[in-house]
Amino acid sequence: MSKSLGNFLTLRGACPHSKDVRAYRFLVMSSQYSKPLSFTPDAMSAAKNSLKRIDKVMTQIETALSENDNNNNIINDESGSPSSLIVQQGVVPKAMEQFEMALLDDLSMPRASASLFSLIKAAEKELKRGFAVASSSSSSPTDDKVPMDLVGLHSIAAALRRMDTVFGIFYNVPLTEEEQKQAAAAAGTMEHSDDTSPIETVPEEVMVLVTQRTEAKQAKDWDLADSLRTRIAELGFVVKDVKGGDPVVTRSES
Repeated sequence: MSKSLGNFLTLRGACPHSKDVRAYRFLVMSSQYSKPLSFTPDAMSAAKNSLKRIDKVMTQIETALSENDNNNNIINDESGSPSSLIVQQGVVPKAMEQFEMALLDDLSMPRASASLFSLIKAAEKELKRGFAVASSSSSSPTDDKVPMDLVGLHSIAAALRRMDTVFGIFYNVPLTEEEQKQAAAAAGTMEHSDDTSPIETVPEEVMVLVTQRTEAKQAKDWDLADSLRTRIAELGFVVKDVKGGDPVVTRSES
C-alpha cells in the first residue's frame, strides 16, 4: 500500500465531511479488531445508515419522554409499580448480558453491535405501536390500546448510553474548515439579501431547539446536543457550528 500505487488513503481523505467521522468510527468500532477492515463506499454507507437509525430511535425516545413528562401516561400494575412489557420480558438485561459476553470474548464487536441493535429493534417496535395508539381515536388503555411503554423505552435509552461508553458514537462532530467557510458564506448571503428577495424565516420552535443545543454543548452534554441536532433535522433544518460565532440555521435541501 502506497501513494504511488494509488491505493493509499488518509483519514482526512476518507472522511472529507463532518458527518463521515462518526460513520467511520462506528465502522471501525463494530468490526473485529483481529481481522483486516475493508474500507469501501458501501461499508461507509452502511455505517451512516446504521447511525441514522440509532439517532432516530434515541431522538424519538427522548421526545416521547419529554412530551409525556407531565402526563399520567403510565399504566401501573396491581402492585402499583409502573407496568412495562419491555421490563417484564427482560429485553434490556438480555441485551446487556450478550453485550458484555461479546466484549469478554476477545472483544467481539460485531456481536456487541448486534446486541445494540437488538435494543434498537425493540425500541422501534414499541415506538411504532405507541405512536399508532396515540393517533387512534380510542383512548381505552386495554389490550392493544395500552399507551406507549415509557418505562421500557427509558430503560432502553439508558442501556444504549451504557453501550456507548464502548462505541463512543453519541457526540457532535465539529465542522471541517471548509464547512465552516460554507456556513459563514451562507450566513453572509442571508444578511446581504436585497429587500425584494424573500428571506427564509426559521420557526420559533427550531430556534428554541438551537438555543437548547448551544447550552448543552456549553455544558458538555454531548448526548443531548446530538439528539437536539437530530430533532432540528427532522423539522427540516440544518444547524452548522461556526467557530467563534453563533450557529447558522438553514433549511435542509432534501
